[in-house]
Amino acid sequence: MTTATQTLDRAAGVASVSEMPAAAQRKIVFAAVIGNLLEFFDFTVYSYFALTIGRQFFPADDPITSSLLAFAVFAVGFIMRPLGGIVLGRYADRAGRKPALTLTIGLMAIGSAAIGLAPTYAQIGLAAPVLIVAARLLQGFAQGGEFGAATATLLETGGQKGRGFRASWQLASQGAAALMGSGLAASLGFLLSDETMHSWGWRIPFLLGTLIAPVGIYLRRHIQEEPPKAKAVAAKDDPKRGLYVRNWFLVIFSIMGMSVSTYVMMYYMPTYCIQYLGLPPKMSMLAGVAASTISLVMCPIYGAWSDKMGRRKPLTIIGRVLLIVLLYPAFWIMTHYPSLPAVLTALIVLMFCYTMGSAPAYALMPESFPKHLRAGYMSSAYAIAVSAFGGTAQLVAGWLIRVTGNKMAPAWYMIVCVLISLIAVSMFEETGNKTLD
Repeated sequence: MTTATQTLDRAAGVASVSEMPAAAQRKIVFAAVIGNLLEFFDFTVYSYFALTIGRQFFPADDPITSSLLAFAVFAVGFIMRPLGGIVLGRYADRAGRKPALTLTIGLMAIGSAAIGLAPTYAQIGLAAPVLIVAARLLQGFAQGGEFGAATATLLETGGQKGRGFRASWQLASQGAAALMGSGLAASLGFLLSDETMHSWGWRIPFLLGTLIAPVGIYLRRHIQEEPPKAKAVAAKDDPKRGLYVRNWFLVIFSIMGMSVSTYVMMYYMPTYCIQYLGLPPKMSMLAGVAASTISLVMCPIYGAWSDKMGRRKPLTIIGRVLLIVLLYPAFWIMTHYPSLPAVLTALIVLMFCYTMGSAPAYALMPESFPKHLRAGYMSSAYAIAVSAFGGTAQLVAGWLIRVTGNKMAPAWYMIVCVLISLIAVSMFEETGNKTLD
């Protein structure tokens, strides 16, 4: 059976993507999110092995200083994101989603392989951290254009119904990637000795991550899409240009709270548990596993609900309000009762709220732009927001604790960011009941 919610492009001789069989649509959805999967898998393993990477490539007398340097290099990759978002996002709007998606995953794989194969500081000196920085810059450029093209593909594949469900897989894939990364890190922690892990075991996840790329390239090369159409109105003459620019800024601030929450709760939490709560490294990895599982399971559910209930409210707004209210109590419990059950319980509750406030927004934001501008606006806005707030979240969280001496500092930082994003998302027009161009 096929759906027929869009017309056949007779002139080009290509069927609309919405007329594909359901199996073909699922294949495109998987092709769209697999790049995001590789990106966040790499993020996860880098975050989980940041302490080891710090010692291998940024040796210092103080182990906290080494970890901060490792997180700083993690943040360096985000410098290239805005450039990648502008260049590759515009490329996706003009040349099509498929060539842009194929290019981004190839570049990301090269960067991941470079990190996994890089000689250490003890082997080649200063060239080692330089190589890691170069790999992160290449990944950052590719990742800057990945989000807009992939999200646009999810939104535009399959017709008007189910857009929220499809778009939510972009966020769910982050949970899947984090689950893969955290699960692999936890498994290696139990299977390998600490000495083996610090010597070469940490390289295994990065090298395995590169195996995702050939599958993604194969899938993306077989994506069928309608050819890009010429713009009906020049951008400078578009009467809605002001609205699009306004929405672009709203996307930046909406993603601000989402991004900081993601990187603190899903990626920084194992380091936080080890350094500040005194939990064993092997057990701390389970915190990331729990957060990732909730994200993977709940995002599609909330996305499907948004197709029936609406994007902006009640789900997105209520989810962010609950997250703001519960952040302080959750961190208070973790710091006053530093045990794995307390950490897991607090983190799971926070993740339920986070996914409720975030999954519907992955459809709300791109639906606020026309097709011929969607990938470009979303890529650039997402890249700027993630670069400014997501890429620095772990570094800022660690720095705030060090400066204030207060282990609750990350909670206050997250509260401020989520509050700003709540204001921004409340200013969007509801798009769940609208037909896209």
